[in-house]
Amino acid sequence: SYIPNSTRRIARIREMLDRLGRSAVELEVDGGINPNTAAEVASAGATILVAGSAIFNNKGSVGENIAALRRSIAGVASP
Repeated sequence: SYIPNSTRRIARIREMLDRLGRSAVELEVDGGINPNTAAEVASAGATILVAGSAIFNNKGSVGENIAALRRSIAGVASP
């Protein structure tokens, strides 16, 4: 599951990358990504979200689950 303290760490890493002029560097987060955590992680500066069990589960089809993730991050500004 997602570790809530990670959000602050993601934001700090994104800030460091930006300060170093490396804002184009992708920041990937893997672990606990689901429709409830995706927006928080993306808002903190992550640009790649790895979501295995949020996509491959019995809550919906793969397409429905991907759509739910996309909805959850819709409107989140990219770093």
